[in-house]
Amino acid sequence: MASSERNKQDDDLQREIRPCQRLFFLNEDLVRVINTNRGFNIVNLFNLTKDKEQSMLLSDFKKYRKRAYTIASTAKLLNRGPAQIYRYMNEGLIKQPTGSLPGGERMFTQLSFYSEDDIFEIREAMSKIHRGRPRKDGKISNSVLTEQELRAKMGDALMLYTRTKDGEFIPVWSEQTY
Repeated sequence: MASSERNKQDDDLQREIRPCQRLFFLNEDLVRVINTNRGFNIVNLFNLTKDKEQSMLLSDFKKYRKRAYTIASTAKLLNRGPAQIYRYMNEGLIKQPTGSLPGGERMFTQLSFYSEDDIFEIREAMSKIHRGRPRKDGKISNSVLTEQELRAKMGDALMLYTRTKDGEFIPVWSEQTY
């Protein structure tokens, strides 16, 4: 039983959260890939925010696109629950996600997305929020991922962890892969 729990922990450390495969952010607009033609270097997109079709060079699209993450994926990336993300939105601490309806509108039955840049802004906002009982010295204590750890969870960096004798993992090496 102990080895199965250890294997589960190891799998959780190595598993990265996948972004949406067909939706991306391009110039802060949510776009869906209709089709790509690698021979002509063209990609056809449907801009969900402006509700129209667009075409552009595939090489430019790959250069300027940003990945789109759902609220649930964002919560997993930041080690929080989706309810916590909604609470931060309602309190005005973080911005609302971009909806998949025309104009970026959100609706209960439709998915909403955050871009990579939005997730780093959320991480920055969360680093200023105190968690737990107030400290006597007035300083902020929280458990927010560092930018390096967040990049590694997104799949943009590699991190090597080592396990201490009491079972805690600590990072010892990292590399940028993008």
